[in-house]
Formats: sequence, C-alpha cells, structure tokens
Amino acid sequence: MLKKLRIILSIISFALVFVYCIAFAVQNSTLTAVYFLTGSAVELPLALWFGLVLAFGCMVGILVASYSIATKKRQIKRLQKQLDSTEERLSRLP
Repeated sequence: MLKKLRIILSIISFALVFVYCIAFAVQNSTLTAVYFLTGSAVELPLALWFGLVLAFGCMVGILVASYSIATKKRQIKRLQKQLDSTEERLSRLP
C-alpha cells in the first residue's frame, strides 16, 4: 500500500514539475544573447539556456558523485582486506 502511494506521489510530482517547465518555457521564449570568451554572441531562448545549464550541472554532479563512490568503494575494499587479515590473525591465536 505504501509503495503504491509513493509511486502515485512520484507520478503526480513529475507531472507538476513537467507542466511547470512547459509553462516556464512558454513564458521565457524570448531570445537571449550570451557572449562567451570568443567574442561572438549565441542567441537562444532563455528557457533553453536554463535547460542547458541545468543539464550541465547534472552531468558535473554525476561525475563528482561517481568519483566519490569510486573512492568509497576503494576504501571499503581496503578495509575488508584489513578485516580479513585481522580475523585470520585472531583465528591463529591459542
């Protein structure tokens, strides 16, 4: 029962965010020029700029999280080896 409620709330939340994003994109469809270091302007709708920045931020977040997860996995492997070694030494005690 609780799992179904969670799924329903997730679907409703997704639908609300999706509708809000569509409304935001419609309201912010004016072209906005962004000047990069090259000196030339790139004109795209403001909503698209926000979407690109959000996507870029998500990718950076995933990369940082992946590095953190890999570091933790290496630490767990090292600690597991240390634990196995200690258990083996303890089993040899009289």
